[in-house]
Amino acid sequence: MYQRSKPTVGGPTRVPAQPPPARPEQTSLSRTQRERSADSNAVADDALNQVVSLEGVYIISVAARILDMHPQTLRKYERLGLISPGRTLGMLRLYSREDIRKVRLIRHLGNMGLNLAGVEFALATAENMLILKRRLRALTGESRLGRTLDQEINKVFRSLNLPVEE
Repeated sequence: MYQRSKPTVGGPTRVPAQPPPARPEQTSLSRTQRERSADSNAVADDALNQVVSLEGVYIISVAARILDMHPQTLRKYERLGLISPGRTLGMLRLYSREDIRKVRLIRHLGNMGLNLAGVEFALATAENMLILKRRLRALTGESRLGRTLDQEINKVFRSLNLPVEE
């Protein structure tokens, strides 16, 4: 029978060479200007801003409970590119209120009979319509023409059974 020699303390050890996992583009390890500031008031303001920025951000288990669906479904939607939740430095998914709203829209479109490819097309079309609405609003402002255009685009959204953005 073969016996392996035990590694000795202080002796050479081997660690398998594996590249670290890729970091998503939305995260950064660099410190912000506020974090570099040594002023105690700036540190207190930074802590307050972090608390405010975390409002409406949910980890995957909480988001799944809110949406009454399995977390694996949320991962599938992310893998398909339908949603893109933020990430912490520890790589946890963080779902915003906008992500929750978008998943509800995806479920609504699925209940209407669309498969996920159709949902992807419908979301892209709805997003293009929202961009068009914002551009037209910027061009026309609060004029009568602007209000009329908003009403007409909202009618199109309602006719497609999509939620209207006011």
